[in-house]
Amino acid sequence: MKLDIHHIGMVVDDIDRYKDMYEGLFGFEEKGRYVVTAFNAECSFLLCNNTYLELIKPLADDGLGRFLKKHGSGKLHHICYVVADIDEAVRYFTKEKGLRSLSETPEDTPSFEKAIFFHPKDTGNLLIELVSGPSCPLPA
Repeated sequence: MKLDIHHIGMVVDDIDRYKDMYEGLFGFEEKGRYVVTAFNAECSFLLCNNTYLELIKPLADDGLGRFLKKHGSGKLHHICYVVADIDEAVRYFTKEKGLRSLSETPEDTPSFEKAIFFHPKDTGNLLIELVSGPSCPLPA
């Protein structure tokens, strides 16, 4: 199973403040910004060479909002891998590797054709996301 890191997700309280900081300090460039209603969040993708930093601002007091309140702004939330065939990847990781997904099927989002998360208790206490069809593709 070929996995490429697409992005590192970080929960923030103010996307513009963090975007400006990363652009100014490291020369990152925003390549896309989306409201993802499926996750009650606004997300900004900042390109850093061959991967992205995703800034995630919760828009509700659900899972991401609770994460922000518990851990504070600017904390690592997840690592995301892009795959060619998400259905095959989900089958492989659930059936062959025994991972539990947080949803029954991959979800459509404005930033990806399909996205799914695996339970952090199965992945060393780090939330792992798999995606396919990114709106902000990895550089060639």
